[in-house]
Amino acid sequence: MSGAHPNVAPTAAAATSAGARESCQDLADAVAGWFPVISGVTGKPVTHLIEHLHRDLPGFVWAFNEKTAVENAVGASIAGTRSCVVMKHNGLGLALDTITNAGVHTIGAALVIVVGDDPDAANSTCVLDSRELAAAARVPILEPVGNGDVAATVEMAVTLSEQAKTPVLVRVTPRLHAPCSGGAPAARAGAVIPPALVGERHDRAAVAHRLTKLGRVQWQRLVTMPTFEQASASRATETRCACDGTTAVVAVGAAAECLPDDVCCAVTLRVCWPVPEAVVDFASGHGRVLVVEDSDPQVERHLLERTRGGVEILGRTTGHLPPEGSLSSPAVVRALTAPEPDTWETARSKDGAPADPGVYATLFEAVAGLHRSGTFVAADVGSAVRLCYPPYEAADAALCLGSAISVAGGAARTGQRAVGVIGDYGLLHSGLQSVLEIVTDGLPVLTVVLANDTQAQTGGQPVPQADFPALLTACGIEHIDSWDLDELDARATFERLSSLLLGPLPAVAIVRADRRPKPGDV
Repeated sequence: MSGAHPNVAPTAAAATSAGARESCQDLADAVAGWFPVISGVTGKPVTHLIEHLHRDLPGFVWAFNEKTAVENAVGASIAGTRSCVVMKHNGLGLALDTITNAGVHTIGAALVIVVGDDPDAANSTCVLDSRELAAAARVPILEPVGNGDVAATVEMAVTLSEQAKTPVLVRVTPRLHAPCSGGAPAARAGAVIPPALVGERHDRAAVAHRLTKLGRVQWQRLVTMPTFEQASASRATETRCACDGTTAVVAVGAAAECLPDDVCCAVTLRVCWPVPEAVVDFASGHGRVLVVEDSDPQVERHLLERTRGGVEILGRTTGHLPPEGSLSSPAVVRALTAPEPDTWETARSKDGAPADPGVYATLFEAVAGLHRSGTFVAADVGSAVRLCYPPYEAADAALCLGSAISVAGGAARTGQRAVGVIGDYGLLHSGLQSVLEIVTDGLPVLTVVLANDTQAQTGGQPVPQADFPALLTACGIEHIDSWDLDELDARATFERLSSLLLGPLPAVAIVRADRRPKPGDV
């Protein structure tokens, strides 16, 4: 194929080199300009974005967890007000049931979910490509491409959400945060929020179009997705094709920033799912196509299945690019110039340096003593995750946020007494359901709550105020022991925990820590 394609535009790499890269502040400004109702659950790589929104918008809401945040947003949408939820990829899994049902139920005013992916699992428990979850839920997902595209992508998400009556996801990666300061955001004037009502709320007299459950799914296939695809067709991609005999490139979202400036045959796309038909047509018109995307080869697999005419599709699945993790410009240049794929057989090893114990040194030493004596210990992935590493190595598992009590409960079902160590935010996020379960089933679990009124692992965001003894008592916990962290040394803490573990279970130890920041806090 030769000559210029329709909608010829510079690649994202060329556009980025023309000016400073966008930051999470740019995204915060774009979001604030469209949504009167915004909530979020912090966690890298969206922590900076949420901090900006919290600072600029008096009405910003710290959500307890992602599922309830999306359910609130659905209610606002149906009532006629645009709403936005910000979360990281781990939390998207928790909210997936709500998002899936909102997609088939249909909504009212725009509902946009900004989700941060972590392709290198640098600050996450796993690599989970949110595009895969969006495809599973059958809701569209966009990703900004290059410099100057954040505002346009948010506007596109709002417009398409209202046209197709479906939630729309906007995916961002840590590339967006590279220009951001690691410190607290500087003071700024509050964002000016324009009126953002659809004009009338969703017709609640015809909930989900009076269709059966299967009928709603059919409506989504027959009406919602075609509406979205038609409305997004002219804004989904930017293409340049000005030379013959080279490897063409399909670049997805912010990964387009890895393209060299001299790439002359490339299409960049911001609609990650459903993959625009124009991209399939572009790839089918070339003999060799490299797909550049973070982190899962979703578009690459789609083109392998859909392209016509014997096109050679290259990328992560063929070994021309790393199978996982974020991409780099040198890796893309090598894939474009090297005739053969590379081998990727090295797994990253964890740094063996001892964990910084912060304020919890005495408590963690005591828990390590219980673990050495044979007690099963489950840690949460907040501050308690330090138990997994030297010098403690005192946890059998650290699964995900809010999981410690349930994991300990599972071990307790095998006939042993178990300990779950969880932060106060993890308990509110999704741990209370596990408390109800161990009480209902009478499981021998000692829950240790790290109560410091802060989300310490993500930068010190506040924990919603709650009376934890009252909450735990209402869940049926009869044995609650509380003390301040500084009251006991490691030996006395071990003896107190041991006494609780040998007593009537389930029981809870609430260990309070001063929330004021100190050197070395975790």
